[in-house]
Amino acid sequence: MKILVAHDGSAHASKALEEAGRMAILMGAEMTIVTVAPDLCLSDEVSDSECKLITESIYSQAEGDMKKVTAELATKGIKAEIVIKDGHPAEKIIDTAKEIGADLIVVGCHGRHGAKRFFLGSISSKIVEHAACHVLVIK
Repeated sequence: MKILVAHDGSAHASKALEEAGRMAILMGAEMTIVTVAPDLCLSDEVSDSECKLITESIYSQAEGDMKKVTAELATKGIKAEIVIKDGHPAEKIIDTAKEIGADLIVVGCHGRHGAKRFFLGSISSKIVEHAACHVLVIK
């Protein structure tokens, strides 16, 4: 079994990671953690060289964060691969699940309700709706 965990550094993502770790141990599953860096180079006011520096900085930060996460998991006997993407989170998480052949995607839920959810959308809802595999949403 392959488990993909979406992680954005939030407390909700940390809860999802904990649950996925427990499941990986119980089922002997492989675990991959994906984080999606925002694409901040959408403006014409940012030069290509500035965009490259921004992107490298974002990736470096994301990689450092994910190494800390995997080091913590390793202390619990859990091995996880890291994938860092950039773009729209829901799309990139779904794409990564397809690429690695994930059987399950585990995501945290930020708990938006009512108008906020309607206007802002929900990454976890989009993943549930469009993923080809099972999705576990952790509150």
